[in-house]
Amino acid sequence: MGSYDRTVIKQTTVRMGRKQVLGTVVCGVIALSLVGVAVYLAVSAVGRLGLVGQQLAMRVTYCDATAPATTSRGGSRPDLVCRGFVDPAQASGRGTQRITATGFSSEPRFGVPVEVSKEPWGSWVPVDQGAWNKLGRGLSPLVPLAFAGLFAKVPVAVWRGRRNSGQSREGASA
Repeated sequence: MGSYDRTVIKQTTVRMGRKQVLGTVVCGVIALSLVGVAVYLAVSAVGRLGLVGQQLAMRVTYCDATAPATTSRGGSRPDLVCRGFVDPAQASGRGTQRITATGFSSEPRFGVPVEVSKEPWGSWVPVDQGAWNKLGRGLSPLVPLAFAGLFAKVPVAVWRGRRNSGQSREGASA
């Protein structure tokens, strides 16, 4: 009764099955893809809000629809490509500058100046005017980031589990 038996505790590692590994990899790829979408939306918002780059007032001369005006389910708003010119005073001494802006959701009034901005990748887009549009455009990158965080939980938990199991093995042998 007074003697103590020393028992050896056998450490076992639980191996992940192929489906679990595949699920972890898929969750990681989805998380990284959603981060990419969030970065794209953030960079696009910079152009659409007119925060960076060249911003001009364009006078629209005509517009073309890039998509059909109706779909099989009813109606749809076509994406408009509008062409126009910039006043010589804004064109930095190059005379009348002609530009093409994409992404109009409704047809602007012809001859009336419309603010356009150059996106980081070079295309001209109309600058959002309404407060709700600006707020929505500014917050839009947060939605994919939130979902990326949800999908990233699985790979992070697996990585932490493997890291912690490696440390406990080293501590047990010392």
